[in-house]
Amino acid sequence: MASYQTAAVVLGSKNWGEADKMVTLFTYDRGLVEAAAFGCRRPRSPLAAGMQMFSSIEVQLSEGKRVDTVRQCTLKRHYKKLTEDLEVMAYGSFVAEFLREFLPPGQAEPQMFGRLLYVLESFEVRNPRVTALMAMIQLLEFTGMQLHFEHCVHCGQTVDDDAFFSLSAGGILCSECQEPGAELFPDDLRRFILALRDYDWEKPAELKITGSLLMQAEHLFLNYLQSLLGRPLKSLAFIQQL
Repeated sequence: MASYQTAAVVLGSKNWGEADKMVTLFTYDRGLVEAAAFGCRRPRSPLAAGMQMFSSIEVQLSEGKRVDTVRQCTLKRHYKKLTEDLEVMAYGSFVAEFLREFLPPGQAEPQMFGRLLYVLESFEVRNPRVTALMAMIQLLEFTGMQLHFEHCVHCGQTVDDDAFFSLSAGGILCSECQEPGAELFPDDLRRFILALRDYDWEKPAELKITGSLLMQAEHLFLNYLQSLLGRPLKSLAFIQQL
């Protein structure tokens, strides 16, 4: 079996057998990968530290017919709050589930991988609710399923004032292209969503956030994800229990 080495983040982990795990890895070189980590639940296993949720690792894997096998791994970054703070863990789980659902298996997404590392760092220092929303909006941009908020999705006209929004159309509509079922979309909400989409993780700046705008943006994007999947993400139940 061919082996390969890559940077990765653990996005999913399930116990398997007496001492093993099945893990979902988002890898730099091969995108989403399912792998078996044999013996990693034993206390002295060299894989134990790296096979935890949200671990940033360097990993060596062997290719398999159905799943790959973890041979070696080195823990590069442990995110304390993502593993010890329940609120941060809940919102981190939301981002992880989002990626598991919308990333195509085996397709490298190096830019998305780099963005995820910034998101994980942000969970350690920023409001987890805001971080999760920014992550969802920004990571959607890499999937080809993003919503559009700068130009009318029908005529392409630049929108710089109150407009209309249609989920089925995929974004903003100008007044001339308004269609049945489209809802009035205030400009302050549109600008807020664009600020989250364009947020620079490398040069973090203060964001003007109100509870009302945050709730409206969350509601819009969660409805959109549900329309794509046909069901809500399971991690939302975890968040609602907090």
